[in-house]
Amino acid sequence: MDEKSSYELYLIKAELQSIINELYSIRNGLRTEFSGIGNDICANAVSKAIENYEYAKRKLNSINTTELSQEFKERLGKGE
Repeated sequence: MDEKSSYELYLIKAELQSIINELYSIRNGLRTEFSGIGNDICANAVSKAIENYEYAKRKLNSINTTELSQEFKERLGKGE
């Protein structure tokens, strides 16, 4: 993977982490600053979104950038 692509992947992961952090803040605020059944339901929905973003980030972290498939290289226009 070239330097530009690696940097873009890094930026995507950083943005995902930023979103995750903000969702944690929202969820914690819902649990502490509001009371009643609605706050738990909302906080649980935010928790589900957090799980989805964390799953996406784990998948991005598992990408082996040292070996790209020929098909991927061809899609980038760098196939040989």
